Amino acid sequence: SGLVPNSHITKHNGPTNKKLRCFLPLVCKDNARLRVGSVENVPLKKGKVLIWDDSFEHESWNDDDSSRITLIFDVWHPETTVKERKFLSFLGNSQLRAQKKIVEMSGNKDNFFSIIDRAQYLEVAKEELWT
Repeated sequence: SGLVPNSHITKHNGPTNKKLRCFLPLVCKDNARLRVGSVENVPLKKGKVLIWDDSFEHESWNDDDSSRITLIFDVWHPETTVKERKFLSFLGNSQLRAQKKIVEMSGNKDNFFSIIDRAQYLEVAKEELWT
């Protein structure tokens, strides 16, 4: 995830507590911070991971003059059972399949699913990746 200089992602939260959000700053300076729940001004440090329950309200600031780049990924909340994880995975996959079908029926060829499909076959030279 990238956050441009002098910007703010407003408060938001995930719909359930099924996952923990893992937040690893890769490129950031001293003026990047988070608020998670009632904990204000959590400073972001390059290489230091932060983890919280995604259902907690959170927001992010980058008050610096350069972009912040963060690896964000989710893991199952440790209190979810195997049965709950299977059910929630089934629901998520069913929702994706239904959305894909709706998009296919609309005839729109430029959509999330077609972009992902086309990206599988892209051939990019190593030297072009970071230019």
